Amino acid sequence: MRIRFLGMAVSIAALAAAVACSSVDVTSPASSTGDGPANGQGASTRVAPEQLEAAGNTANIGFNNAAQVVTDSEGTQHYVFVTGSRVVMHGSATGSAADVEPSAVSSGQGRVSLTAIAAADGIIVIGWTETARGDQTSVYLSESADGGATWSPPRLLEAGASGLSLAASGGTVVAAWFVGDDAASEIHFASRDRESGEWTAPTRVDGSDAAPLWPAVAASGESVWVTWRDNRDGAYHVYLRRSTDGGATWSSEQEVTRTNTGDPTVCAGDNGVVWLAHHGRGKITVLRSTDGGATFAEPAVVGNGWFPRLSCEADGDMILGWEQSEGMDPKADDSKQAAYVTGSADGTIGPVTVLAETAGTCASVTVRGDGYADAVWVDKGGSDSGAPALEGELWHAVVEVAGG
Repeated sequence: MRIRFLGMAVSIAALAAAVACSSVDVTSPASSTGDGPANGQGASTRVAPEQLEAAGNTANIGFNNAAQVVTDSEGTQHYVFVTGSRVVMHGSATGSAADVEPSAVSSGQGRVSLTAIAAADGIIVIGWTETARGDQTSVYLSESADGGATWSPPRLLEAGASGLSLAASGGTVVAAWFVGDDAASEIHFASRDRESGEWTAPTRVDGSDAAPLWPAVAASGESVWVTWRDNRDGAYHVYLRRSTDGGATWSSEQEVTRTNTGDPTVCAGDNGVVWLAHHGRGKITVLRSTDGGATFAEPAVVGNGWFPRLSCEADGDMILGWEQSEGMDPKADDSKQAAYVTGSADGTIGPVTVLAETAGTCASVTVRGDGYADAVWVDKGGSDSGAPALEGELWHAVVEVAGG
């Protein structure tokens, strides 16, 4: 596979938050995947990964409080990341990706964390978990119809919830999250009507009597996939449900893995190719389906580490980013790298490429729809800002996704 770095035009969203470290996946790369056409603003300058420079761009590095990135229908990239305590920020820029001016979207009443973002036909949706006094968590959404110039007031999606994942296809945005805790929980789903802009009432997706957690959602046309980790049999396994009517009805639950795994991510092409990845025992594992997720080929280990993020092209090619680490504990203060691989619809997977040797989070990724993908991560040692050890700078790169 060919790999190269390019400059680009971007828009940046900053979700300000002071958060506790988390050891789980919150937003699948599918939730970061835009469905827009090829980017007509394609850049012409080949550059190495570069720092995104903006007021307040230092991000608190909590485990898996990674920056997220999505491509809108105009080919513009939007980022959301965690920095500060309670203020949601957004900014935009054209030309150089290294100069943005964020502005406030809203001020939360509690600690903000665990971000998600999706873009669909001129609508950008960002979501987050807000923790109020008493440690109750709730999931909120805010929307923009003008590229981030203005934002709707925060909307409560559900109280007692966390782990939001967003995805979009055409003009529809879908969401999945969990309600409860690691003792007893449920996976919930809702969708945004493209005509009215209203969200459906939450519905339960899982059939577990235990603690299903940390879902990821993907969408392509009217098809929707929700995957999550579930300990109904003791150890955590990965489960999946599929819908072909936008979430009105669902297939039976599938147990995708039997080993002790978790924190899955999923993405789908328009041709029945579905990719699913997860971490477990310090390994990043990926599976491919060619029948819409009804069955999967044998899993393949592609690297060591945690917190995978997937994004798919319409033809089924994919990019998978993660936090690469040789350790068995994602909370350990060992050497971590932002890494990725690309894969083609026929199942060929390329070599691991390291974006940063001093990463503080995984590499979140989104395809642009023209054979390229954007990656964003927080780097602990890549700038001269003097950021302390628990903080880092936001960096990005654009890489080519070519069939193997």
